[in-house]
Amino acid sequence: MVGVATAHSLRHNRALLYANGKRSIVYSNLIQWGAIIIELIGLVLIAVELYFPKLSESLKATFEETKPKFMKSPKVWIGSYIIIWVTAVVGLSVWDPSMILISNMFFSVITTLVLLILGISKALVRLGVVLGRGNSVGGVGLVLALIGFSIEVVQLI
Repeated sequence: MVGVATAHSLRHNRALLYANGKRSIVYSNLIQWGAIIIELIGLVLIAVELYFPKLSESLKATFEETKPKFMKSPKVWIGSYIIIWVTAVVGLSVWDPSMILISNMFFSVITTLVLLILGISKALVRLGVVLGRGNSVGGVGLVLALIGFSIEVVQLI
């Protein structure tokens, strides 16, 4: 009886290891495809800079604009985000009082990620302007292509 249970548990463990291996392959492919897409976006920006000067000028104006066109009044955006945050927390806490901590943590993480992405994008544009010798489109394309290539190289190691 013990031998049967052991054989069954070994088959079960082997199946779990196989599933975990498959999962890591899926994540590896996801990272690889993400790196390729980042690299291609960078190369497309470099090609736009070289071969499409009118489109390059409009992208340059967009990249170097201090306030994006859709964000004319940041107070409205910040206020609406805070209203959504408070409404979601109140709604979840009425439904289940233990959700107040989880919902606040969720919105804190989302806020941190958004601010991090905005900071990184501003840094990439500044780095792109420096590397592109005053040209943000080609420089940002170069930076994105280098980031994608670096991710691919790190996967090889």
